[in-house]
Amino acid sequence: MGLRDQYQLQGFVSIKGLLSELECDQIIEHALAMHARRSIPGCFSSDPQSDDPLQQYPRMMHPHRVDDLSLQTLKHPKIVEVLGKLLGQEAVGLQTMIYWKPPHARGQALHQDDFYLQTQPGACIAAWIALEKIDAENGGLTVCPGSQVEPILEMTSTDTSLSFTDSAVQPNPIYDHQLVEMEKGETLFFHGRLIHGSKPNVSSDRFRKTFICHYIPKLSTNYNKGYDPQVELK
Repeated sequence: MGLRDQYQLQGFVSIKGLLSELECDQIIEHALAMHARRSIPGCFSSDPQSDDPLQQYPRMMHPHRVDDLSLQTLKHPKIVEVLGKLLGQEAVGLQTMIYWKPPHARGQALHQDDFYLQTQPGACIAAWIALEKIDAENGGLTVCPGSQVEPILEMTSTDTSLSFTDSAVQPNPIYDHQLVEMEKGETLFFHGRLIHGSKPNVSSDRFRKTFICHYIPKLSTNYNKGYDPQVELK
């Protein structure tokens, strides 16, 4: 089965070694340098005195707007090549995020990315890059294969002791929940309506560092303009 066939059937594909270990280390190095500043307007603000590990290491929003390496990663030729194969057309970049997910951090309840990005026609697509080994212990991603055929579903209240978000999708029980374990440099591409989330990081000393990019088809005529400006990938 080809990549596009798998993507259309399951809503996701994973490619090992898409980024090198050196590239992953360089992204982490840049992220650490940004985190050391404690605050970058429009990107993140940390509280080293907080009891919540997600306040000590908050996710970084749109680092590509303040960091050249993050912008290069959003436009990475290997990622752009896969996007073309999966979408059958050109894409544009809308968002980057860096998730630290430190030990004892909460996860994120099940959701669909296009609940937020609101892409029409078509759907957004994520490139979710593992910057280190990711498994069940440090809060790996859980996906519901095939659920990308669903419309954007209602979000309802969820348990905030387990999730840093306060709402979640309740998937149809016909869908399995599959943990995606990933090696350093492996990249998971998934459809904007695929139901996915993650469990808390239950390890005592392991982070779960990821770099996440969101794209939309270039021919999309509507999306959440709060993610502007678009980034041309070529």
